[in-house]
Amino acid sequence: MSSVQHHHRSSQKSGNKSFKSKHSSKGSLKALNKGKVNRTNPSSHQTAAQKRADRRNANKIEQKKKRADLQSVTRMFAGPNAPHKVVAIVPLCPDVDVFQVIRDLFEMLEVELPSNYNNGSPVTLPLANFKQKLLLVPTPRTVPALIPHIQIADFMLPVMSAVIEVDSVGDLAMKGIKSIGVPTILGGIVQNLEKGPDPKTRDAIRKSLQSFLVAHFPTCDGRIYSFRDADGLGIKDGMPNARNEVSAFARNVSGTIPKGTVWRDRHSYVISEGVEFVEGEDAEFGTLKVTGHVRGERLNANRLIHIPGFGEFQIQKITTCPVERNGEIIEPAVLQLPDPEQQDNLIAFNTPDPLDAEQTWPTEEELAEADARVAALERRRAEMGDDFDESMEVENGHMDGSLSSVAAHAAGKKKTVRAPKGTSAYQAAWIVDEEDEDAESDEGSDDDEEMKDGDASEHASDEEKEVDDEEYEDIELEDKKNDFDVDFNAADDARQYKAYLESKKLAAADEDLKFPDEMDTPREIAARLRFAKYRGLKSFRTSPWDAYENLPIDYAKIFQFESFKKTKTRIIKDLEELEDGIDVGRRVIVWLDAVPKRLLATLKPTRPFSLFSLLPHENKISLSSVNIHRVDEPGVGSPIIKSKDPLILFLGFRRYVIRPIYSSDSRSGSNNVHRFERYFHHGRNAIASFYGPIGFESEPVMIFREDEEGSLNLVATGTLTPPTPNRIIAKRIMLTGHPFKIHKRSAVIRYMFFNPQDIEYFKPVQLTTKAGRIGHIKESLGTHGYMKCMFDEQLTASDTVCLSLYKRVFPKWGTTEWLEEVQEEQQDAMEV
Repeated sequence: MSSVQHHHRSSQKSGNKSFKSKHSSKGSLKALNKGKVNRTNPSSHQTAAQKRADRRNANKIEQKKKRADLQSVTRMFAGPNAPHKVVAIVPLCPDVDVFQVIRDLFEMLEVELPSNYNNGSPVTLPLANFKQKLLLVPTPRTVPALIPHIQIADFMLPVMSAVIEVDSVGDLAMKGIKSIGVPTILGGIVQNLEKGPDPKTRDAIRKSLQSFLVAHFPTCDGRIYSFRDADGLGIKDGMPNARNEVSAFARNVSGTIPKGTVWRDRHSYVISEGVEFVEGEDAEFGTLKVTGHVRGERLNANRLIHIPGFGEFQIQKITTCPVERNGEIIEPAVLQLPDPEQQDNLIAFNTPDPLDAEQTWPTEEELAEADARVAALERRRAEMGDDFDESMEVENGHMDGSLSSVAAHAAGKKKTVRAPKGTSAYQAAWIVDEEDEDAESDEGSDDDEEMKDGDASEHASDEEKEVDDEEYEDIELEDKKNDFDVDFNAADDARQYKAYLESKKLAAADEDLKFPDEMDTPREIAARLRFAKYRGLKSFRTSPWDAYENLPIDYAKIFQFESFKKTKTRIIKDLEELEDGIDVGRRVIVWLDAVPKRLLATLKPTRPFSLFSLLPHENKISLSSVNIHRVDEPGVGSPIIKSKDPLILFLGFRRYVIRPIYSSDSRSGSNNVHRFERYFHHGRNAIASFYGPIGFESEPVMIFREDEEGSLNLVATGTLTPPTPNRIIAKRIMLTGHPFKIHKRSAVIRYMFFNPQDIEYFKPVQLTTKAGRIGHIKESLGTHGYMKCMFDEQLTASDTVCLSLYKRVFPKWGTTEWLEEVQEEQQDAMEV
């Protein structure tokens, strides 16, 4: 019998390929495309030669544009009426002299030295060979006074010493310069180079300073100049020729085009060359005429002008400067007048109507009664003057005199004690008064018994009185309260109390850093009442939170953009396509309306006065935010910065006093909720939110804190972020409890609550532990706050159970302009 062979169909067999045709039928193409028609690219028929020619043409157009821009900038600084190149001379070491740099430049270029070169005011240095002018600006070493000079400077010239290294003040100044935007650096200047012991050491010093300069400012060439010759020392001794050094510096500065900064060049600004005040009808306000060259962008009369420390003002007109030709003075001509329909207004914030959402209206009787109360209070205020207090009732106003008289009588009353002669006041203070002794012993006696004993002892008391006069005398004792007042030192007490508060604040900040947001549940008040404004969130990143829920009245004052990004794009595009306005580099007179007269008192020759033009809407108030980090050294002397503490903000060219609140710099989830931070700690970035002006550029931010002496210390730097009124800053508190009994996944937790009503109230909130466990409250046990909880895994005895609650917080309203007060210490620092 033949065996039957079983054959399996091979799975490795491949089928034939489907038929492919380049010439499909119309029906098959129609079915494949399903009615869609492919768009043909018109440029696809271009040849490679045509594409190469188009690229060359585009590159040539871009090259011509760049060359035209370079020529326009070069020509702007050339000519007799061209603007000056502003050079800021920055001292980085304590033993350098910025006025010596100015004197050496004038002497080596053989230009007459002005008499006021050493009073701190800017000095003009003409470069006749290059048909340019330099405005040399000596700067102080203090950071707050240095920043206004750097903001208007085209170039920076740091001055260093060959003997003393850059100290902490110079290092802090460099941090401030880097944060605000570094101007074009022309190199560095070294002084006291002749004090080096030998030529080899002098060369090493110059190379070391060059490396230091390039390390901090990589864009500079790092050349180190020496503008002063030393007697008996030449090139062989490591001392360069000062005249050659000054000539090289002049060629360098005349041929260098300042690069500028983006945030500053987006605005028009004018460096004042002359200021004139014309009084108006109101003696306190008038018209301010500022003369100078237009810099940055084209100056438009419809935009607002910001004066640091005084706010925004409208332009009345822009005119030319008077020019003398052939012995005749040509009167100024009007270049541009503002358009009333397009001119920006001065409204910075809205004025909310408190009765906007009211459903009822007061009656005429209630209005008349309120007016009568107000009139009575006004009359009382006029009678009492500064002593008036609205919380004090009018009929009780006469009590002040009686209370003061009683206090004066009590202060002048002294206690007398009868003691043997020769007893000191200290010994007499320990003698118990007989009247007090009798009062204590006879407190419960009967009045009738006192009357009977009085007649019997009357004769004996007369005899004892004669003996007492010979052996005893009356001694006046000082009041203990008065003794305390004499020994009390108010200054020492205030100093000790301040030290106590600082130590308490330092301990609170350290506790917040170690145990963030942890809080003990109060026993004297129910937790459901104490934390009624808080809510629980299942997920901090995704749980819904309405951004327009329970907003404060301050939110009715601020502005909000429907799309900030689109508004910024439109404004920048309009700025680039602007044809109206005054060209950059032209010398004009800007007339400003309604300027306070007190501005003239703040003008100092050592402080530059400048005008800055704002972009549309930049004067509006919104919920502004800045991304900052601390730059001061952490340690014992480092200040503790708490949310809502007053700080001084340098926002670009604007200055404000703010009270910000801080939140974590993290990418929030879908609900835009960010965690509130009670303190501004070192080592991590924070978002500071406050009610402030709008900015369309990422303007640099510097934050200062005022110390006890009134000087400003730089504590943080950063950048401005877009305004975010919808940003939810949630303050978190963590109620903690501890495991009492643990059985598998369940546990009895105590010390989180102290009554069963609170446990039932917070039962829906999720629990977490520091070890990462997640759970929930199951039921209350007893009446003392013990509760049974379930977790996803078994707890350990050392774990801590946490219940997180959140509440939205808002900053304080009250951002004000900050006006720099020039102190004598800052002026003395320039003369070091």
